[in-house]
Amino acid sequence: MLTVLNKILFTLIFSFLIWSVFAQEAKFFNKLDSSQRQNIIKNVFDEIEMGISTGKTSSISRFLSGQTYLSFSNGVNGYYSSNQAYYILEDYFKIYRVISFKLQSIKTEENVPYATGIFYFDHRGKRGAARVYISLNKSGNNWKISQLTIN
Repeated sequence: MLTVLNKILFTLIFSFLIWSVFAQEAKFFNKLDSSQRQNIIKNVFDEIEMGISTGKTSSISRFLSGQTYLSFSNGVNGYYSSNQAYYILEDYFKIYRVISFKLQSIKTEENVPYATGIFYFDHRGKRGAARVYISLNKSGNNWKISQLTIN
């Protein structure tokens, strides 16, 4: 009876030790994944920033989701397919020609990463500025723009 009890006790202690080791490894790998995730998101925002700063919709188009929410100072407001959003952005950049664009704040730690910046433009010979807000959502293995606001 005593040997059976010893075997059960040994099994329980051994199981606990193995569980502890795996839990520590999981914490380590989650932190590594978090760092990699943040770098990937930062790269996505960098590419979007480059696309907006050059006014090239084609550089941004691969980040447009199937349901992207757009809200622009010219009255555009709503959810659009990636194809519709492409042409709306293209038209917007024709009317509001980019002087410069720079992201000022990027938050990659959030469940819904976002960035804000200032968009300087020329509209009919007059210069203006607008605040920009961009949020991303995970779609499969890629990060897509879920919202783009220029107001």
